[in-house]
Amino acid sequence: GDEGISQYLTTHLDAELSRIVQEPALVTQAKAAIAQALSEGAPKMAGIARGLGLSARSFHRRLSEHGISFQALTEETRRDLAEGLLRDERHSLAEIAFLTGFSEQSAFTRAFKRWAGTTPATYRKDLLRR
Repeated sequence: GDEGISQYLTTHLDAELSRIVQEPALVTQAKAAIAQALSEGAPKMAGIARGLGLSARSFHRRLSEHGISFQALTEETRRDLAEGLLRDERHSLAEIAFLTGFSEQSAFTRAFKRWAGTTPATYRKDLLRR
């Protein structure tokens, strides 16, 4: 599990380098910390802030300065992670649900459908057809 996440994060973050120019370092670091924490369930803002060496209050304020909430950042990280993991057929949908912080595959499927307008299985099938 962790190896898969680390491998995905390395690949994904390398691919995102051009976006990092516009994306503040705090946001990039927070996304990486959130992605690492997701397999233990929904990350708590205080825990992520602590890992970044900030108080929850300072972390919240700095995210606000960049126009993003912790909840939105977590959601974006979950979606990015899910999309990346779906590219790798070695991960089952149940495993991806777990790695993205969902306790039930059905909850993951509903969230993914909200994000992408399609189910994870259909999204993966479409990716593999390309």
